[in-house]
Amino acid sequence: MASFPRPRLAVFGAGFLGRWVAEEARRGGWEILPVVRTEASADALRPEYPAVRATDAVEGGFWLNRAPECEAAVWLIAPSRERSEEEFERVHRQGAVRAACWVKKRRIPFVYISSTSVYAEELGGWVDEDSPLATDPRTTAMVQAEQACLDARGTVLRCAGLYGGGRVVAAGGGGPERWLNLVHGQDAARAVGIALRNPGRVFNVCEDEPRRRGQSGGSWAESGRRTRRNKRVSNARLRALGWVPGATLPDKDLPSA
Repeated sequence: MASFPRPRLAVFGAGFLGRWVAEEARRGGWEILPVVRTEASADALRPEYPAVRATDAVEGGFWLNRAPECEAAVWLIAPSRERSEEEFERVHRQGAVRAACWVKKRRIPFVYISSTSVYAEELGGWVDEDSPLATDPRTTAMVQAEQACLDARGTVLRCAGLYGGGRVVAAGGGGPERWLNLVHGQDAARAVGIALRNPGRVFNVCEDEPRRRGQSGGSWAESGRRTRRNKRVSNARLRALGWVPGATLPDKDLPSA
């Protein structure tokens, strides 16, 4: 019987969510090609994913001659909130946009992982994928990357706060009382599989109901790093395609109340 090579999935940014994505995709029959920033990260992944590469996938030279040949790609590189504005914008405005242009030329499926933080809602109302977006610099950088992804017939996943695999949500929390939207890492990874089959669309990835967070009458410290908005995020569009949060996770890590 003839054997056929497995399709290859390039995972740009195989960190917390990237590892979930790699595991889910490998179970689905994909060969995984992780791309990470440091040799230390590559060494940790190499026993399971020998094709891992340590390189800067944001800079332009990578996309000219070093990007891996693949049949689909997922962009998960996202600097933490502690990183500078310049680094955040570089990753999204340059790296993610270059990735989208690269997949567009090759006409392969592409998923860009964005964030539910892009919505402008501040008063605790419900938002869906068509709700107004904020205009702060970090949001506009992600929205530019989203548009490049859609122009490439890719799919945008706006993920809520991730937990699972030892990462839990602490009880209480500082600041004013507000809504906290969450999604387990494995649930988000399953959403990537759906996204690869539904090009040119935007989906929210979150649990059915947000949780309450903060303290009644509380306030943010004046030295806070960013404005924090308050909203409840709908996952109805993704659920309509059969995605159900927690459906395959009987023992998933539950965040604290």
